[in-house]
Amino acid sequence: MIKLNKIFVCEFITGGGLCAEELPTSLVREGALMRDALLRDLSALPYAVYTTVDARLAEPAHCLCVKIYPNDDIWQIWQTLMSEADAVFLIAPETDGLLHYLTQLALLQPQGLSPQNSLAEAGYSCHKGKLVLGCGLDSILTTSDKMATYLALKLANINTINTFTADYWIEHEARYEQISWLAKPNVGAGCEATVRFNDAEDLIDWLTQNKNQSLHIIQPFQVGTPASISCVIFEGRAQLLSCNKQLIEINNHTLSFKGVLINGMREHWQAFEQIANSVAKTFPSLAGYVGIDVIVKQNKIVQQNEIVQQSQIVQQNQILPNQIVQNQILVVEINPRLTTSYAGLSDSIGVNPAELIINTLTQPNYQWPTLQQNEVTIHV
Repeated sequence: MIKLNKIFVCEFITGGGLCAEELPTSLVREGALMRDALLRDLSALPYAVYTTVDARLAEPAHCLCVKIYPNDDIWQIWQTLMSEADAVFLIAPETDGLLHYLTQLALLQPQGLSPQNSLAEAGYSCHKGKLVLGCGLDSILTTSDKMATYLALKLANINTINTFTADYWIEHEARYEQISWLAKPNVGAGCEATVRFNDAEDLIDWLTQNKNQSLHIIQPFQVGTPASISCVIFEGRAQLLSCNKQLIEINNHTLSFKGVLINGMREHWQAFEQIANSVAKTFPSLAGYVGIDVIVKQNKIVQQNEIVQQSQIVQQNQILPNQIVQNQILVVEINPRLTTSYAGLSDSIGVNPAELIINTLTQPNYQWPTLQQNEVTIHV
């Protein structure tokens, strides 16, 4: 058993990561939701908890707080605060390698590490490394890259969405008609900068005009229910926290995340649990809270001579007459960090999720309690 006394919570957006830049309202709102829920849960446990906050924002409750001002060296401050903690909880975007950098900072305690330089350019002493209550560097690096995630999932025979680089798609896939396509940044989370096109020529024009060809991946749009799995992973094994329905809107071809109905997909618990455990085995350094985005495609009985129309047409998986097609669940992406669903977990499951995470990571053979499966809606 690992004994903890002091825990540092580092939420990038609200905690000063953008102290010299304009604060994006939507990201602040989501970051604060997760941070405040985590601080509330940790405050109910026997730990000293502290965090940082951008001086333009209100201080969170339930913790000691260090204010961050525009001229502060945020990376040096975070490193100092990490060095004083027994364990670190990180909440940060994968974009620009931020979550990876913060994890390096906590695990290796390097001198002078920031997104502007490499680990090789910074000296470090491993004996100072802190316990990160989250994922390891390898899994963060892979799951932050959509193409790398796709290839790993395919290799593990986990159902996922066909994914193409923009260059390959233009040359080999764009000729398919009656298919809607999604363009996504290869590195990024959720609906961030995700655009839907009903016409391949429009997508080609958009990629060319916006010079996004080298930065984006292309996927066939999937008709189904967007959902997510909240789970705790340790040593290749997953424990489910909740099965969620994602609230996503499409306006002017752009996807936007509006919130989540926690345990709104609990009827899929067994299937989601199998997926989570397959993901845990595929990415061995996933640890702590992990969110897995999925699409649940609906059952359909195909009658003889019926024309089946789907927004995605996969020629090698043609549906036969009178065949019953079972629910197919496709893994979309893996989030190696807290997600918005965490904000409502305590009310949904009737147990302190922070306690579950910490005990799973620090107590061998920790036995989970029975969880409730209440529906809770979180809007962003």
